[in-house]
Amino acid sequence: MIRRIGPLVRIAMAGAVLVACSMMSACGFLTSDTFPRWLSYAEASVDFRAIAVAQGLGSYAYIENLEFAPYVTGGTDYSKVLVFATGNGAARLLLLDPDKLSFGFSKIYGGFTQALASVTGGFLCGTQLVDPANPAALPSLAHTWTNNASTVRVFRVGDPATGLNYAVDPLSNQALFESYPTAWGGATSSLTRDFDASGYAYNLLDADYVNGYSVLGQRQDNSQGYVASFPDSATFTAGGTVFDAASAVKTGPFPVADSNAWLTADGPVAYYRDNNGSNRIVRYRYGTGDFTTGAQAEELDSLVFDSDDVQLLPFDPSGTWWFIYDKLSGRLYKLRTWWQ
Repeated sequence: MIRRIGPLVRIAMAGAVLVACSMMSACGFLTSDTFPRWLSYAEASVDFRAIAVAQGLGSYAYIENLEFAPYVTGGTDYSKVLVFATGNGAARLLLLDPDKLSFGFSKIYGGFTQALASVTGGFLCGTQLVDPANPAALPSLAHTWTNNASTVRVFRVGDPATGLNYAVDPLSNQALFESYPTAWGGATSSLTRDFDASGYAYNLLDADYVNGYSVLGQRQDNSQGYVASFPDSATFTAGGTVFDAASAVKTGPFPVADSNAWLTADGPVAYYRDNNGSNRIVRYRYGTGDFTTGAQAEELDSLVFDSDDVQLLPFDPSGTWWFIYDKLSGRLYKLRTWWQ
């Protein structure tokens, strides 16, 4: 008879495991038969289930999105880990400490969605801006997105006080590519671009200032991932198509499972599910693969990963951190990337 380790027992073990993992790994004792390989990269963890319960989301709260949000201005570091979670018919934006993941603040407001970003003037949540220095204050309106306030991807280029903001606001086979001034308001530039010349529909998975002005999408008919990296803001917001654009550095195709793929400075990463059960998170080299012929992007490295009972969460665009939620223990983990 096989006995399952219950959630309460796993919570009690988690703290000790974080200390033991690095010691056992150095001695060669840490194997996938004993602990999941990702656990050896853990830098911090928190009982997220307890936080969710305390904030009225219940023990079965679901993390809709998470964003590592650096925000340093005026000599003060206001950086946070932003978590948008739902449960018990409610939704909350949770602000966690970026180092220890300890709870900082919880907020609910009209216009909040799972679209999260660190932008000029604050933390973006849907259409609203939260003041990093005073999160208890009423949010201010950033922008009422034209297409989809939940799937829009927004990023900042430059300082939190003076940088410019860029947005990709998607429909099925096209998206608005927009830029916004420091003070937000109306878009400085706004242009609709088809995702490719053939009119295929894509799910927009990520957009950020890494390897240029980059966009990551998953084609709906073949589940493959594609990245287009534009050299400057002018070509990013120019006309023409996206993933087959001549002006872009193109990466892909590469397989994407469960829509889990993100941009990092060191290459896009994507979850790959093998038919033989050898599931991995794979990092790919920018500028490899062929959009026209379908030749696959070059793999740089990978980590064995099984998504059973854990939720894979976003990678930090810098390529330093990534996050996992253990649905059995209820713990949220911050991890170093395996290639660092």
